[in-house]
Amino acid sequence: MPKKLKLILINIAILLIGVLIIELCFGGWLSNSNQLSNLGIIKDAKFEFDVSHLYKTSNPTITYTRDKYGLRGVSTHNEPEKINILTVGGSTTDQRYLDDSQTWQEVLEKELHSNGKKMYVSNAGVDGQSTYGHLKSTEIWFPKIENLQPKIILFYVGINDFYTVNGDSEYDNIQELESDGFMSQLKDKSVLYNAYRKLKGMQKATKFEVGHRKINFSRVDYTKEEVVNEKLLEIYDETNLKAFKVRIQKLIDYAQSIKAIPVFVTQPTLHYKIRNGVIFGTEKIKYLEDKYAYNGVGYLKLLNKLNEAMKEVATPEFVIDFTNDETWNTVDFYDYYHMTPTGVKKLGEKLSQKLSKYDVLK
Repeated sequence: MPKKLKLILINIAILLIGVLIIELCFGGWLSNSNQLSNLGIIKDAKFEFDVSHLYKTSNPTITYTRDKYGLRGVSTHNEPEKINILTVGGSTTDQRYLDDSQTWQEVLEKELHSNGKKMYVSNAGVDGQSTYGHLKSTEIWFPKIENLQPKIILFYVGINDFYTVNGDSEYDNIQELESDGFMSQLKDKSVLYNAYRKLKGMQKATKFEVGHRKINFSRVDYTKEEVVNEKLLEIYDETNLKAFKVRIQKLIDYAQSIKAIPVFVTQPTLHYKIRNGVIFGTEKIKYLEDKYAYNGVGYLKLLNKLNEAMKEVATPEFVIDFTNDETWNTVDFYDYYHMTPTGVKKLGEKLSQKLSKYDVLK
């Protein structure tokens, strides 16, 4: 064998051995804890963040805590058997930069208690998760939490599914949801794949401005004119909504399998404002897949397509619509998606009122 070829083969072998060691040490092949970590689920951790750069507050340092099960909640800390309402969503559910005592889950719980309903609320939000990620949580995370038996699972969803243009895209492949094959296992357990996915997620968050940052809304121009690419509307109707409905139905199936009531909450953003029935959207043109144009008014049109699909599957009775609520203001958000303490207080109070119609809370 030529020395050059032999050297190449030795280097490849060393590389493969290195990859194998990394995967076995940090991947989810042998450790359930590593698998959850790779999926973005933080366990048994406490952090302090300075939030003064995001919103005005008299207490700029906030505490963010996750218990040993990966859940966030003051009254349910390390006690999943107490949980009556489990909240599932992405960063707007997680609320990374709000104090443990300020999240909308805490506001909701206090409101329920003040109305004589001793219901305990827990936060299973994971930054960046779409409904695909929520399904992975129902498969990999929640079944491993002993004595978790909520009466209601509240899914706060929509925004993170908006940016998936094709239903068969890499991250939201319906066939993968129904497959237990090697590729599905690889995506669940590989630390290297999940590092790659997180880097792509960070790139995507920067591109679509969904990361945490302070926005001066006094400098944001709004318009009543709608801009939305006709091909984008076609793709949403023919592909996205079909895939989204399948994921919503699977979330419903999971909730019902553990005898919980699935309730879906649509999400508001400040890419638009609704005043007296008139829609004002951000004027700046953005693009999906670098070719499908839309502005804030078009954004709301597409977001409501997801919301209507949600209502079609879950039925309107089990969908709470906050996307089209006219009462959201700039003081409620520090960026287009993430709420200030003022906003989450309003959200928690609204949720308490809306949830009171369900028999389990009467």
